[in-house]
Amino acid sequence: MKTKKFIIKPVSLILAMILMMLTFSSCGYKPEPPEENTFELIMDFAETVVKKGSTVTYRAILKNNGAESYTLQCPLKPIYISVVKAEEFSDEKLVFSSLSESGVAAHGQIEEFYDFTPAESGEYILKAYSQFTIEGKESTKDYLYETAQLRITVY
Repeated sequence: MKTKKFIIKPVSLILAMILMMLTFSSCGYKPEPPEENTFELIMDFAETVVKKGSTVTYRAILKNNGAESYTLQCPLKPIYISVVKAEEFSDEKLVFSSLSESGVAAHGQIEEFYDFTPAESGEYILKAYSQFTIEGKESTKDYLYETAQLRITVY
C-alpha cells in the first residue's frame, strides 16, 4: 500500500502566514472615539395621526457617518423608542446599570423598530434616544442622542 505524501506548496504557506498575521494584528485595534457629529439619530417614519387599535411601526436610525467601525457599549440596546401619553411624558434620561456591546460599521447604521398599537384615543409623544460609550486605546467618550418630540394624535 502506497502512502500519500502531503506536500504544502511554498506559495500557499506564505499566503496562509500573511493571512494569520493580518488577523492577529487587527484584533487589538481600537479607534479613538470620534466627535459627536460622526453619529446622528433620526426617525425614519413619522405618521402623526393614528386610528385607535391600528398598528403603526416607527423606525429610528443611528447613522455612523465616519470612516471607522466602532464598538458601542450601550444599555441593553443602542436605540430606545418611547411612545407615551402626552400627560405622562417625562424627558428624564434613563440610567442603566448593565451594558451590552453593539458594532456599527463605517458609514453603517443601526435600526430599531417600535410597533405602536394605541388602545386609547388622545395625544401621545414619540421620541427616540441613543446612549452609548466608545472606548479607544487612549480615551473613552460617552454619547447621548435624542430626536425631537413628535406629537401623535390617536382618534
